[in-house]
Amino acid sequence: MLYYLQAASTGFNCDHSATAQRASRAARQLYGRAWLSGCLSRIWASLTGQPSHLLTLAEATATQNVGSCYSTGWQLVPIERIQGSQGRCHDFDRNFYPRRDHLKSRWLGVAAAQQLGVALPPVELIQVGDIYFVRDGHHRISVAKALGQLEINAEVRVREIKN
Repeated sequence: MLYYLQAASTGFNCDHSATAQRASRAARQLYGRAWLSGCLSRIWASLTGQPSHLLTLAEATATQNVGSCYSTGWQLVPIERIQGSQGRCHDFDRNFYPRRDHLKSRWLGVAAAQQLGVALPPVELIQVGDIYFVRDGHHRISVAKALGQLEINAEVRVREIKN
């Protein structure tokens, strides 16, 4: 919702209320598709025995000897390589579809802001090996995937794995 309010305060006010309404309507439709896709994806995963939950950073590093952590700065990261979360594994599934209804308001705000062309801050990721875990930006990643984006702007920290 914050991003939607930012959009409203940066020129998408009364003069552009029709634009804001279209963005809000598009965001609701996108959320409905993402919610339904998530439900169907989790049912399919259950029927086929596939995992549907996001990996946790703790799970991924539990059996590995983790070394130092350093920042690589901002970069474009392929969304398909973002496979886990540092702490919100129960809110989104493996495909970053929203799992909980309390996420809807924030999700809609991010989606509406995207529709209005508001520049959103980069997500924060932790790279372990070849995969990434979300530290901040779960909703932005979920919306980006729902919109069909292949990459997302991210601030990346790397956790080295010692052999």
